[in-house]
Amino acid sequence: MRVSPWFGAVAAVAMATSALAQEDPKALFQSRYDTFRSAMAAQDQAAVSAIMAPGYTMTDIQGEVRDASAVAAMMQRMPGAMGRDAKTTVLEAAVTGDTAAVKQQLSAKATRPGPDGNEMTMEFEVTSNDTWVKNGDAWQLKATVQKEVIVKRDGEVFFKQSN
Repeated sequence: MRVSPWFGAVAAVAMATSALAQEDPKALFQSRYDTFRSAMAAQDQAAVSAIMAPGYTMTDIQGEVRDASAVAAMMQRMPGAMGRDAKTTVLEAAVTGDTAAVKQQLSAKATRPGPDGNEMTMEFEVTSNDTWVKNGDAWQLKATVQKEVIVKRDGEVFFKQSN
């Protein structure tokens, strides 16, 4: 059986197009973080739980490990404005099979009364290395390890720690 040379060319183009159509890992995980941030802001526990993998842990900059329920409780204690003015940016993402390593940065701002009673602006930047796992068709957040925390008051850094 003879195959036309055009068939080979069409097949090559189809395979190349299919590879390009696969979602860029940074874009894929940016979408997951955006969904996660929206669920947290709405305090939609069902949506948050759907994003977190069973056994999720967060290791803070001090090395303390918290489970999903402790993280949820911590988020509820944060000032309301902090959640509304927060953004997660995916800096790097690499997928290996059913696991992904993602470096992300959370930036948040809020205003609150300062020590002198005047309003001050607080800014937070937390850079973390996250591990995601694929559960069926969905990617779930398995672990977060904070690598750097920067806190600014009225634009001036007053706390910075890196690991």
